[in-house]
Amino acid sequence: MKKLTFIIVNLIISQCYALIYELNGSDYSRMPAVFHFDDYDHCLTNPDGLYCTVDINVVSDTPSELYSLMQNYSEYNNKHFNHTFLRHGVCVTRSCKRFLQNTTKPITYSNTDTENAELKLVIEECLNDSLWNNYELKCRVTAPLYCNEREERQKDSGDLAVGVFLLVLLTLNVIGSLYDAIFVRGQNKPGSGNGVLLCFSVPHNFSRLMRPYADLGPREQRLKVFHGLRAMTTLGVIHCHSLLPFAIAPENVLFVENLYNNMANYIFLNGTIVVQTFFIMSGCLLSYKLEMLAEKREIKWTLLPKILIITWAKLTPSYMVVLATSATWLRYTSSGPFWKLVVLREVEDCRADGWSHVLYINNYLDPTQCLPQAWYLAANMQLYILGYCTFVIIKSPKYRKVALTILFIIGVVTPMAHTYFQNLEAVVMMTPEAVRSFLNNPTFHHVYKRGHTNIANFVLGIALGFLIYRLQKNEVNIQKYKKYRHLFLLTVPAILGTIIVGSVFYIDGIYTSVYTKAIYSGLIKPIYGVILAILVIGCVFEIENVYRPILEWDGWKLPAKLSYCAFLLHVAFIRIATGSLRTLMPFTYLLVAETTIAFIVLSYLAAIPFWLLVDAPLTELLQKILTGKLCQTETKVIPENDLTLKNNVKVFNSEEGNASV
Repeated sequence: MKKLTFIIVNLIISQCYALIYELNGSDYSRMPAVFHFDDYDHCLTNPDGLYCTVDINVVSDTPSELYSLMQNYSEYNNKHFNHTFLRHGVCVTRSCKRFLQNTTKPITYSNTDTENAELKLVIEECLNDSLWNNYELKCRVTAPLYCNEREERQKDSGDLAVGVFLLVLLTLNVIGSLYDAIFVRGQNKPGSGNGVLLCFSVPHNFSRLMRPYADLGPREQRLKVFHGLRAMTTLGVIHCHSLLPFAIAPENVLFVENLYNNMANYIFLNGTIVVQTFFIMSGCLLSYKLEMLAEKREIKWTLLPKILIITWAKLTPSYMVVLATSATWLRYTSSGPFWKLVVLREVEDCRADGWSHVLYINNYLDPTQCLPQAWYLAANMQLYILGYCTFVIIKSPKYRKVALTILFIIGVVTPMAHTYFQNLEAVVMMTPEAVRSFLNNPTFHHVYKRGHTNIANFVLGIALGFLIYRLQKNEVNIQKYKKYRHLFLLTVPAILGTIIVGSVFYIDGIYTSVYTKAIYSGLIKPIYGVILAILVIGCVFEIENVYRPILEWDGWKLPAKLSYCAFLLHVAFIRIATGSLRTLMPFTYLLVAETTIAFIVLSYLAAIPFWLLVDAPLTELLQKILTGKLCQTETKVIPENDLTLKNNVKVFNSEEGNASV
């Protein structure tokens, strides 16, 4: 009886809101294709060939049963594409040849929308003719147009400047490597030599990359669980971003929409919460390393500027190289029907908004496609500053607890406030339409990527670091809690549960109030953080022996050390591959797996030379400049950066300035 009542209520709601949850195959096939692309290469074999990727709003001047069907089906946007909003690739010089002949002057493409008005009208007339003949519908082409012509891309002063810098950097690596091989290693004088040249020595940096962590103390050794967490989380991030080619232009739209009917897929659809792992590790390592430093020296407020500058310097050099390359040479790497939409938009945005990345405030700049994955770096830097200030300025452990409690409450309340007052979604909804135009997602902008909305788990991480340090220092006998080891086994299922529970917001016919969304958005992150913190404690103190061997596997050390470089590079590879597509992507589980593995392998393989030639030498050189060690001849290695994506469980001393994991 209850089931029957639920079905009746659903039918009533569907009629009231004119929603269509499902269509049979015959009705679905009546609708125009959401994505369609003419042959790109064939189009441009003509020297005068013009190919345009356009967004189309389908309209109807007269009552249309098909148009109403499309509207009602698209209205349920939790699982459906907007079938009244199409993306087509049109070979204008072939498909619209008849309409081009009706113009009074030759039509060319310009980078200015106002100058493309006549071209837009031609494409609109062409598509209207096709839509009317096949569906008795019309359309309006929306700006901007993304057209590809056979034209030489002119290099400018910015391109040349970045090219010269990269060439100088490569030359320095060659000189430094030869100097190391001939005058240091060749004469068997390890630990000596010119410090500047050795920064750019590939053998020297390779030894740093492969160096084991045998010099760590027993307490720091127990934090090696973070190697596995860091590497696995980075792999998850690359996997999610690898879906861009399938999201921007899938061939089998119905298959994509049906993915939302399989509960197992919500592990990936709601998997964005796993990024909170980085914030928890960052907060934990910050408090832990500062407590270790406090054993050796008094931490005064005068140390704060030095810590902040060195923290900025350790993260920035390789980040800025990727930023500069994305703003210049990235646009010359390939071409395709999606090239201007996917790649050139990032180039333009990086030229306009690159300054915000230098200051680490890019996560408050909306919307921009310049290195969108770098929102995390900005948010984490902001939280690092907050954490440093809290630790250094507030000396009393009692007042620190009060301050952290207040910050935690702020971290819980702010996502609630944004969700309630701005009427946002409870989670970043990975709906088909939201994924197609992801950077226009208000929940992503106002809740997901801001620094102040991620405070809760960073503070939880700080508390976790304090707890681990105190338990280790006081030599508390944790083994007595081994009788609860079976409870620790529940942590991974519980983490999966926090991901799966978000699927409730996708269920057909269920309406969630803004109050429910606000409460969920404020609590889900700290709940995930608490569960992960319990897992970390179980691993650090060897309470459980199921997840710990996996996370502490030595094989994670090298991927963890390269994670920062892979994180910076992987989106560029994905953009190039997506922009180079010549046709639509068939969405199949096998092809998704192959694509994901390919991007992961490519990102980590590219991360090795990037680390050796760019990240390691520039970071070490800048650290030596800031710490006044530029003129030293010894080759003592300065520890790696923290910020979670850069590695080595290493505690800084008074001379080295900052620790890192």
